[in-house]
Amino acid sequence: MKFALVEGERREAQPGLSGKCPDCGNAVIAKCGELRLRVWHWAHWKTHDCDRWSEPETEWHRAWKNHFPEYWQEISHPSENGETHRADVKTDRGMVLEFQHSFLRRDERVAREKFYQKMVWVVDGVRRKRDTAQFFALFDQATILNREPALIVLVRWKEGALLRDWEASNVPVYFDFGDDTLWRLNPCIPNGMTYLSRVPKTVFLNAHLKGQPFEELASAAVERAAARYSEQLRAVYAALLQQAPRPQPLTGFERYWANLQRVRARRRF
Repeated sequence: MKFALVEGERREAQPGLSGKCPDCGNAVIAKCGELRLRVWHWAHWKTHDCDRWSEPETEWHRAWKNHFPEYWQEISHPSENGETHRADVKTDRGMVLEFQHSFLRRDERVAREKFYQKMVWVVDGVRRKRDTAQFFALFDQATILNREPALIVLVRWKEGALLRDWEASNVPVYFDFGDDTLWRLNPCIPNGMTYLSRVPKTVFLNAHLKGQPFEELASAAVERAAARYSEQLRAVYAALLQQAPRPQPLTGFERYWANLQRVRARRRF
């Protein structure tokens, strides 16, 4: 947890500070290890975190949160049944951004998506050493649907562990491999194929900081590219049918022989 209430003020963890959890009001203490193996954070005193979805933060996680205003970070999101969770980032347009470094069970992913509804994931693509190589190997057999203004490709999600982990997500998932590009996973389709779009980080950040309807536009672009590809496939198939040789009519002897075989076949029964 990045923020706690210290004398009523929302503050980050610092050595020697103590405060209260903004959600449950219980005491929290500042965890500020000298070796910085973990980022400085607040932890509940003698109790578990009141948000059961809370996870230890990494530098990667904290760096992503810091791209956004502090008053968008760690926003309490209540539900009608009284359950409350802290969203990593919630924009002033109500879009929740969750940054995921550690492994996430499918049932918890489903629960979070159902809880927040209007959200996207940003996933650390370099947590496991093999994921980067497996992910980019998919492009060797990818079908390019669009090049400009954004690259959109069709790949087999079943062939990469990272995509298999996230293929059932009902919201967009962005994979971060540590460079200036994100790869957007459109919600997968049942036939084992899915669409990936290349999105510059600056575009992603600016769009969400300015409250632009970026996710709707990105999904619409994928749908248009998929429709064009389907139309091209239908055109190719129709052309092949036209080029296929038509059966030639049987000669007199061939008709006689075919009729004779049919008569013999009926006599057997």
